[in-house]
Amino acid sequence: MRNLTRYIFLLVLIICASTTCVYAQDNTPSFQSLVVSGDKEYANKEYIKAKTYYQEALRLKPDNTSAKNKLNNTLQKIREESQKEEQFFEFIDNADQLYSNNELEKALEEYNKALKIFPKDEYALGKKSEITSILKDEKERLDAFNEMVALGDRLLQAEKFAEAVVQYESALKVYPNNSATKAKYQDAKNKKEAYDTKVSEFERFKSQGREFTLRKKYTEAISSYEQALQLFPQDKELQGIISELQTQKNISDNYDAKITEADALYEDRSYAMAKEAYNAALSVVPDDSYALGMINRIDEITNSTEYKKIQSDKAKLDRDFANYINKGESAESQNDYASALSYYVKALELKPNNAEANAKKKNAEDMIMYQKEHRKEQELSAALEGEYNNYVTQGDTQFNSKNYEKAIEFYTKAINVNTGNPYPSEKIRQIREMLATNKLVELVPNAVTININETKRIEFQPIDIAVRRSNFITIRANSLGEKPVIMFITYGSNAKENGSITVRVPVKSDNDIIVHIGSQYKWFSEDNNWIEIYPENGNVQIVSMEITKDN
Repeated sequence: MRNLTRYIFLLVLIICASTTCVYAQDNTPSFQSLVVSGDKEYANKEYIKAKTYYQEALRLKPDNTSAKNKLNNTLQKIREESQKEEQFFEFIDNADQLYSNNELEKALEEYNKALKIFPKDEYALGKKSEITSILKDEKERLDAFNEMVALGDRLLQAEKFAEAVVQYESALKVYPNNSATKAKYQDAKNKKEAYDTKVSEFERFKSQGREFTLRKKYTEAISSYEQALQLFPQDKELQGIISELQTQKNISDNYDAKITEADALYEDRSYAMAKEAYNAALSVVPDDSYALGMINRIDEITNSTEYKKIQSDKAKLDRDFANYINKGESAESQNDYASALSYYVKALELKPNNAEANAKKKNAEDMIMYQKEHRKEQELSAALEGEYNNYVTQGDTQFNSKNYEKAIEFYTKAINVNTGNPYPSEKIRQIREMLATNKLVELVPNAVTININETKRIEFQPIDIAVRRSNFITIRANSLGEKPVIMFITYGSNAKENGSITVRVPVKSDNDIIVHIGSQYKWFSEDNNWIEIYPENGNVQIVSMEITKDN
């Protein structure tokens, strides 16, 4: 429609121009003057006016070749101008559409193309100026936006979270919908909140540290400052405070220890030693009023007549006490523990709380009891002693063969003979301690019940081949019924079964079962990584189950 309007406009213009030229003059021009006028308009690129003059000249001389050629050239120029206008308006239309879509840089390209055709077109020049101004403003906004985002990035990296939040907020005011900047803003905001919480905790611990320091609770103060330092490990001031507090704590602890020692000696009336201890405290905290006051009190006491009499009486008591102790020791050397006990009792009458006398009295009582028990042991029948020795011998044999379960069984029988000899109990303790110390895998950390004909599989990492030959499986288990339970223990690697063992779980509670699994070749040669437990004829409770090794 727009192109059609242009053609009609041009046609009317041509007709008007022709009419004007023909009828505007009262006098009919000559052929030559018409041609001259046509040439002048042609030179001025006024092709429509030139065309009119050439046509009028040809009316006068229709066969004039020169006029015909000039008219043809002029018509060609008119056609060319029409094509240029068509191309011009096509560029303008494209540019206008791009401009309305806010594709400003592409629109500017189209307006520039139009201006190459008609460089002085005011509409195209105006649009170009407008877009150039907009793009300039946009570039300035973009540069400002990028600068704020870049500064925000640097501040965020420097952990200046509050400042980074401000920069990102400012950037979003320029481009509110920029998703990348929104994400950075949220990240900075989250980190600022976390940092603010961290600072709050930091200040709280520091406040606690100051309060404890004022109350001279140095251990608690150091702990509070150390918690603060964990939040900001590079804080040099805190490091210095902690170092100073540690020095003060060492002084305080040293002082407190010496004062405690001195007070105890004072309460025990060991005044000379107490005075030395108070002086030692003064070497730590000079001019301490408490230590000085106690030294003055000691001097007053030791210089009094009453104290000197007390010291004389104490010296006699010490001599009598030492005499009874010496007599008791002499009786002990003769194995006369009854007489020794009587002397130690007399010594305790003089000094009831004396640790040495109490220890000697207890030892004498133990030896008297031991002598009585020893006499009973000598009265055991030869058959009972022989039974005990037999069990111990068998236990030792099994122990040396690393058959620890059987060794425990024989040592237990030896204990049941009740000779009082601690040897079998000690051997059992050694076995259990060794296996517990050398634990490799805890298969059952908490008690578990396995019902009859059920299978429980336990998986674990393969044991190092270097220690497999010395492996034992230790089980503490109970039969939950009224009869022993036969329990199968199968082992393997992945989908492959490599071997099994059978154990008997007695009815009594917490039975220790020890199996030398390392003696089986398939345990040693394969990377076994699972064990299955299957009780055949009753329910069992597995209290604990471990893979261990001997020394």
